Order: sequence, then structure tokens, then C-alpha cells
Amino acid sequence: MNEYKEKSFRDTCRDLNAGSTVLLRVDFNLSRDSTGCWLLNDRLYRVIPVIKQLLAMQFGVILVSHLGRPRPGVWESSLSLSTLCEPLERLLGKSVTFLSDWPKQKTYLAAGSVALAENTRFLVGETDNNMRLAQHMVDGVDCVMMEAFACSHRRHASTFGVLYAAKTWCLGPEHEKEIQGMDRFLQTSSPRVAFIGGKKISTKLPLLTKLLETVDVICFGGGIASTLLHVKGYQTGTSWVEYSCREQVAEFFHLADRCSVKLVLPSDVQVSADNTDFRDPRVVAIDEILPHENIVDIGQASISSFVDHAESASSIYWNGPMGIYEYPSGIRGSADLARAISNAHAYSLVGGGDTLSVLDKLGIHAFSHVSTGGGAFLHYLANGTTYVLDARTRLKETV
Repeated sequence: MNEYKEKSFRDTCRDLNAGSTVLLRVDFNLSRDSTGCWLLNDRLYRVIPVIKQLLAMQFGVILVSHLGRPRPGVWESSLSLSTLCEPLERLLGKSVTFLSDWPKQKTYLAAGSVALAENTRFLVGETDNNMRLAQHMVDGVDCVMMEAFACSHRRHASTFGVLYAAKTWCLGPEHEKEIQGMDRFLQTSSPRVAFIGGKKISTKLPLLTKLLETVDVICFGGGIASTLLHVKGYQTGTSWVEYSCREQVAEFFHLADRCSVKLVLPSDVQVSADNTDFRDPRVVAIDEILPHENIVDIGQASISSFVDHAESASSIYWNGPMGIYEYPSGIRGSADLARAISNAHAYSLVGGGDTLSVLDKLGIHAFSHVSTGGGAFLHYLANGTTYVLDARTRLKETV
């Protein structure tokens, strides 16, 4: 392992010589529309000024990111980052070289030039944090800059291993702002209210359990609410339900009671018998859902309840849409909640990839802090740290 040197972003840039090569770990895990066009959001836009700053200082910059969940060692055209070069070139105003076989192909970048590496998750050893791969990634690199806060809760070679292998590393300026935003939320007084949406509860359940130590109220929407309603014994029709984690969800309910945290489930929902485009929706109480209907969004009574909780909160945390926001029938709950939170007097912390997409779609951005992180966002709120910050602590203890 190289001698550990970790500094602030500003100090790191000052100490690097022109012509140095910087590995900038970013999060370009973006979606595409039905025509294949990239749906750009803040995860990309926020890092553009950082890249421009590094290029202006005459550093060579290798942009490194993952995309989706491919099988290691298997290349998939739909998960290649190659077509992202064009929008990057448009935003940066200069050509972007694509590294299709990185890190096998050695890269010698001219000062002030930029390259985009292929999807790291195509690499065998990436998700296993293989240290040989991590060392290969930093060969010829003068500094690693960790700008992908949204990936900081993952112990992967490109997010965690490279920090041990790097000559020098630092958090990027946007990453530093994310930590400041999290800390501000944790310093606020009660009542702290969380709004949790999105599709899957299985991946969030361990962190939601830890979150019970941090908040006073949690309001649920989205597919997560469907699973919770199912466990409570309600008919959820054809809605998305994670049947495999029913026992864990039941235990979560019991733990919330012991922690005196109020869990608020929808009292009414918007449903549709059309499981393709979710047309012709109707609003029903949660005990009136028919077997052939799909929950598309929370209903008006639920929206009013959620808004009341937002207006009475001292601090607010929102992660995940309240409905299937990609369709007109599933956007209202998220839209009304976004407006209520943006107008609330509370400190408001919102984040997650889908949440960012919702806010971009609505054009609502007036919050105290908007985070690019989803799982990392939850991980930090629940634990007060991330694996990246843990790595920094352990590395300091070894020197």
C-alpha cells in the first residue's frame, strides 16, 4: 500500500503539477429514454464545473463510473458508457476520449485532456473490491478524487479499493458539500420527519431500521408502501410487492413501536386496472383495492396528511417518489409533496436518483440541500459515516 496522503480538494489541486493525471470517480449511473437518449440530471451536471476546473489547471482527467448491474465480465451494449461521450463533449466544450478497455489499456493523457472509462461493473473484481484491480486502476494516476457521493456506501474497487492504492486522494468539492448537508440535518431538532418512497424496501430496510434512531415520523409511498400495506393485511392487487421480505417488514413495524417512531402509511391510493400505461386511474381507500388493480400513486387524503407532517416538521428528509412518476397518473403525490417541502420552514434534505428525476421533471429545486445520493444518503443518515469516510479514518490510523 502506498503511503497515505489525503488532503482537501483545494490543497490537492494546488500541490499537483500541470500534466498530472487525475482519476475522478463520478456517478454517471443515469437512465435513458425509449429512444436511447440519456436522461441527464444533477449527478452529471454538478460535476461538470469540477471537471472544467481540473482541465483548466492542465490536469489529464479520467472519468470513472459504473452503470446498472451487469454480470461481471459480460459486456452489454445497453450498459456501455460510450454514447455518453457526446453529451459530455457538448457540456465541456472539448473532445472526450472513450477508453473501451480500461484499465487494461494504459492511458497517457495530454495536459488539459479528458477521457471516459467504460462501465466499471463490466470488470471482474469491481464489486468484490479486488485490490489487484484497484491497483491496476491507479497505475499511472497521480491522484484519485472521490466525487461520487452516491457510491460512497459501496465497497467496490473503484470507490473503496482505489483509496488504499492511490498515491494521494481527496473528496471532491461536491462530495464535501454532501457531507455538510447531511451533518446539518443531523444537527436539527425534533420533530424530524422522513418521507420514503421508491420501489424496493429490501435494499433499504437495514438502513431504515437504523433511521428509526434518527427521526420521529416516517411517511411511506411508492412501491415500498405497497409492500408495507400487504404486510398489514391489505389487498394490493397487481401492485409491486416484495413478498420475500414480509418477516423483516413485520419486525420493522415492531421495532418502530419500541422506538416510538410513528410510521404513516397511505390511507387512500390512486389505482389503475391498466398495468401498462396506468390510464383511467381512480382514488380508493386502501381497503377498497380490487385484485386486478395496480397502485399508481398515493391519494388526496394521504397527500394532505403528508403535507401536514411536512408543515409541522423542524427538519425534513425525502428519498424516493410517492408513485410511478414516469406516468401522468403517478406524479401528483410527488409533485404536491415537493411543493409542500420546498415551502416549509424546516431544514429540507432531499435526494436519490429517482427523486432528482422527479424534481427535474417538476422544475422544483427550492430545498435546503439536494443530494445526488440515494443509498449513500440513507447510509450516512443512519450511521453518521460512509465506507469512503471509514477508509479515510483507517488509513490515517496506519501512518
